[in-house]
Amino acid sequence: MSRTEEYGRGGRLIFRVLAVASLVAAFAQVTLGGIVRVTGSGLGCPDWPLCHGQIIPPFEFATLLEYSHRLSASLLGVLVLATMIVVLMRYRSNRWGKRSVLTALILVFVAAILGGATVLTHLAWWLRLLHLGIAEGAVAALVIAVIVSWRVGAANAESVDTATSNAASADVPDTDDARSVNRLLIAALVGVFLLILSGSYIVGAGYGSSCGTWPLCRGSLFPEGRAYIEHMGHRYFAAIVGLLILAVAYKAWQMRFRMPSVGWSGLLLAASFAAQILVGALTVWLGFTPEIKAIHLSMATLVWIALVFVAGLVYVPQRFTGSEQARGDDEIVVADGLSDGLIERA
Repeated sequence: MSRTEEYGRGGRLIFRVLAVASLVAAFAQVTLGGIVRVTGSGLGCPDWPLCHGQIIPPFEFATLLEYSHRLSASLLGVLVLATMIVVLMRYRSNRWGKRSVLTALILVFVAAILGGATVLTHLAWWLRLLHLGIAEGAVAALVIAVIVSWRVGAANAESVDTATSNAASADVPDTDDARSVNRLLIAALVGVFLLILSGSYIVGAGYGSSCGTWPLCRGSLFPEGRAYIEHMGHRYFAAIVGLLILAVAYKAWQMRFRMPSVGWSGLLLAASFAAQILVGALTVWLGFTPEIKAIHLSMATLVWIALVFVAGLVYVPQRFTGSEQARGDDEIVVADGLSDGLIERA
């Protein structure tokens, strides 16, 4: 293996490991936040950034749960910062990598500030909503970063139909098929994001367990009373978003012969949303236990990740140009060539 190959593979491996680790940490952070919320542990640490005025908090369940949420946020920040450093050192010319990781870094920082503000305002519902939205945005940015990390230096890119992917080239014709895919993806992304926020609002407003039956609410499709109407509104919105997700999954599956990763990701998206519907029903049938509510919140983020992954596979370029590969690769190639020439002359 030449020095060029070793250098390139080493950089790509570090980028990939850090990007994946950051995404896993972000998912864990959102999941822990959901657990903190459903267990009522949000004020386990009533102050910020310390906990009960201490670096090491008292060993109580609510306190340790909230404190672990903060520690995971710190770990996430370190991982994303490390990823950003690698990108700036090795892939500074790669716009997709630089922008996705920088966006994630900014959003993680903003989420941390909002987390502190949420505690200091005694869990204001609108701050919780904003905090969750920022966190999901960071997750989405990290999904894109993971895709970029795998496509940097890709030797064999999947075949792309330019009618359905306009990311790799600016000269792609504006076809009906491309517009259809674009509209579906944008609508589904906006829909899932708003669905997650609407679920958070329902819980924050105290309407999370207002409808004790599923799929009907108190035996009716259109129950009376604000709590019941808003809860059922969330279910109806979920049904609409579900149709969008199925449409995206179908379009993705149609692309499986040209882009296998997109096809299988679409199938995974449909499966994750079906699982989320089942978990949502179980949440009601099992009496809104904290455990199943936490799983419901985590599954919502998994659906979000799956959808962003499909969109990223479609829009992120299949391969990057030489200027967008690792910094220094070209110089090493030149150096290797010069050294080979000197050896031959000797």
